[in-house]
Amino acid sequence: MRLADWRGRLPATHLLDWRMVQTISPRRRKVRALHPATLATLTCGVALSALMFALLQASEHARNDFDVDRRVQARVAAVARSFDDAAEAMRSVNLLIGSTNAVSDAQFARFAGPLASTHPYIQALAVYRFVRAGERTAYEARRGADWPGFAIRERSGAGFERAGARPLYLPLDMIIPEPVDHVAHGYDIWSFTPHRALVERALARKAWAASGVIPLIEPRGAHGIVIAMPLVGTGLGAGPGGTAGVTEVVIDVASLVEQNLLRANLLRHRGVEVTLSGQVDGKTAMLEVARYGSAVPNEPRWWGRLLGAHTVERTQRFDVYGQSWELQARSRELAAVHIGSCALLVLSLCCTLALAAYVHASVTRRRRVESLVEQRTADLQRASETMRLYFRAIDASANAVILADATRPGYPIEYVNPAFERMRGYGAQELLGQPLDELIAGLPEQAAVHELQNTMREEREGHALLRLRRKDGSELFAEVYVAPVHGAGGRTEHFVITEYDVTTAKRYEAELEHRARYDTLTGLPNRVLLGDRIERAMVFAGQQGRQAWVVALDLDHFKYVNDSLGHPVGDRVLKQAGERIAAAVRPADTVARTGGDEFVLVLVERSGEDQVLATVNDVLRAVGQAFEEEGQRLHLSCSAGIAAYPADGQDAETLVKHAEIAMYRAKEAGRDAVRFYLPGMNERVGERLALVDAMRVALAGEQFELHYQPQIALDSGRVIGMEALIRWRHPEQGMMRPDRFIALAEDTGLIVPIGAWALRSACTQAAAWQRAGHGPLRVAVNLSSRQFREAGLARLIADTLRNTGLDAACLELELTESLVMDEVECAIATMDEIKAIGVQLAIDDFGTGYSSLAYLKRFPVDVLKIDQSFVRDIETDAGSAAMVGAIISLSHDLGMRVIAEGVETAPQRDFLHARGCDEVQGYLFSRPLPVAEFERMLESRQAPVPATRD
Repeated sequence: MRLADWRGRLPATHLLDWRMVQTISPRRRKVRALHPATLATLTCGVALSALMFALLQASEHARNDFDVDRRVQARVAAVARSFDDAAEAMRSVNLLIGSTNAVSDAQFARFAGPLASTHPYIQALAVYRFVRAGERTAYEARRGADWPGFAIRERSGAGFERAGARPLYLPLDMIIPEPVDHVAHGYDIWSFTPHRALVERALARKAWAASGVIPLIEPRGAHGIVIAMPLVGTGLGAGPGGTAGVTEVVIDVASLVEQNLLRANLLRHRGVEVTLSGQVDGKTAMLEVARYGSAVPNEPRWWGRLLGAHTVERTQRFDVYGQSWELQARSRELAAVHIGSCALLVLSLCCTLALAAYVHASVTRRRRVESLVEQRTADLQRASETMRLYFRAIDASANAVILADATRPGYPIEYVNPAFERMRGYGAQELLGQPLDELIAGLPEQAAVHELQNTMREEREGHALLRLRRKDGSELFAEVYVAPVHGAGGRTEHFVITEYDVTTAKRYEAELEHRARYDTLTGLPNRVLLGDRIERAMVFAGQQGRQAWVVALDLDHFKYVNDSLGHPVGDRVLKQAGERIAAAVRPADTVARTGGDEFVLVLVERSGEDQVLATVNDVLRAVGQAFEEEGQRLHLSCSAGIAAYPADGQDAETLVKHAEIAMYRAKEAGRDAVRFYLPGMNERVGERLALVDAMRVALAGEQFELHYQPQIALDSGRVIGMEALIRWRHPEQGMMRPDRFIALAEDTGLIVPIGAWALRSACTQAAAWQRAGHGPLRVAVNLSSRQFREAGLARLIADTLRNTGLDAACLELELTESLVMDEVECAIATMDEIKAIGVQLAIDDFGTGYSSLAYLKRFPVDVLKIDQSFVRDIETDAGSAAMVGAIISLSHDLGMRVIAEGVETAPQRDFLHARGCDEVQGYLFSRPLPVAEFERMLESRQAPVPATRD
């Protein structure tokens, strides 16, 4: 049937129904409960209310936080003043004693007694005087006149005994209050290391110095500190720097701070809790000394929770004469702080509801008016013209349209538009009169088909996304909409089915979905899909009562592949590595690439650690096989860390984090290794991060320094050079040897700026010694593997020599065996560039690596350094002696000098001299010396004497 014929036979009332112009019969219209404009008003109003509430509450929080900060600052200032008050009392005593050398015990008691009474927190005021060994007898006799049996004593077990002979003493001379045991008079604090350290700090500062927190005998359980101050005499004292002695005050810190806080009216306000902690000598942790006040305000707790009050914590550190103290304040907000924001929220919500009610009423009224106008203006002629235009629009539509008869069985098709013919490949004549059910029955099985059939049976509107089939059998995706067309009596007489082709959109959506969950290079799951797989593995493991395993893998030294062969080769190697890893695990396992050269495995259905370890070892062996790229065989290894669910984490993020921590421990163990996660590894990671940060600060703060160990010519016994060895003077941990931080600096790349600093400093110092007339001393500097591979190394060395004024022949760079044997051709090229400058090259720790003699003769090396492991055993091990002799002979045949390191005994020196060794260094001659000590050794113009190991 043609469209024109069908349209001519269809009654006009049907045409109006197909148009679904229900405004002609407003009684049948269904008006929605809420118009979109009403919903939009509600949404915007609620959002605006929430925003204003959040902003005002944030302002209230900020105002309260500022008030807490102000209170903390006031309390810190009060606490600091407390210590200053106590120190001033001691300063008065110090001035009294320092003004005259003849202060009797009675005079001291009359002066210091009122001070102790005025300041009840002072537990003791004491005076100690320096006494030389030659003055001891006279001093004991003089003090014995006041205190029979007086003697200078030192600690012995639980009591005191007469002090042994020493060059200098610092005995207790006077004290308030007077001790019950008079034996304490004369106690030499210079013999007690902790007390002596306090005095030395005071002498070094030439001012007050405080001890760490110490327990007090009275009151029991209280803590205090000791403040010491050098005693400034009228003449030259017996102590260091001419100091006559020290005065000390013992303070009950809790009592001191409490009195000052009360005096400053800082303990009367409820709602602020103050905790005071001090540093204990020799420890970094803080010890709580006192706690004042309460953080709970004077109001019902539920009131604060209802209005969003929270607890604010502030911590501030301050210094008390060289010791760190910490004051922590806690304050809980008053509920009244948030009354304004809560009132604003309630008011704004009420306004929103009122405005939404107004909008809803306006929309409803407008709908009613429009319905009445349309009802009175519509007519059949206009409806017929409109239908003609609609059918023309349907013919020209790019979407497929089907009209089916709803009154006959099977819903026979009465019309399809040209777009349907193009989309589905059927001609209109093939389908007209055919049941719609048959067209639907030919579709692939899917739940949406049954949904559409139910929609037509229930004579209601509906839509679904369907996978359709063209006449040629190809498939497409379409959004299918079904709408019933009602007759004059309300009966459904036709169905209008519209199909929108969304095949391209679905394909694009599938591609985006794949890219969002899979790595574009390897095709493996990415971090997003990995999280989902781990969650599924945890659910499965929990249901089965078993474990799930997460393994973090990292390709060792993969950066060198990209740097040497380029990123395209690196990408191909990564893709091959991913394929090998996936082939080494079970189909139920997951292999994901999380970035760079990092992979994560999710292993399931393993009964224990043995099976997991076997699988991971299979992966390591698979990755360890050679990669063929551009005619080269690349050998890679990888390090792995393993975390187990539920023992090592309850969520995907924690499991991956712990697996990566274990993987980093495997790298620290030498790489190409596997480590299971242990709880203590978290602490090690924190320590590493802290040490890396400290190294950055040390580099900027000039905490690194060089020590120099002399190199001795065996034929003359003279110093002809020195090796520069780096040390780190850490502000808290003291002097640190390089084995504590060099490996970490290598891993993080900090070794490059540290090495450049060491090279510049060593060259600068060597040039300075040469200008001072110490001759052409040669300085040896170690190069790390990371430095050696840096581009522009030769330029850096040349610039350093030019800027420092050191002759190139006086610089010797030491390389390890393993360094030069890794990528030999590149190593030789770099060494040739350095040699062209005129610098000497040495192979350090020779004999411990895997040098090939064929390569050794190609290396432009001037010196071989025999490792101390061989030198140490030449007296007792014939093999070591033979090895040393062979190395010396080989080196001389190749035209190289030989230096033996680690020489500690005269027989070792004599053996090396007899075998023709050129130079030696070691503790037999000198330990590594700071610059000042090395200069003194050079100025003596003598060979260094043997030294003990520090």
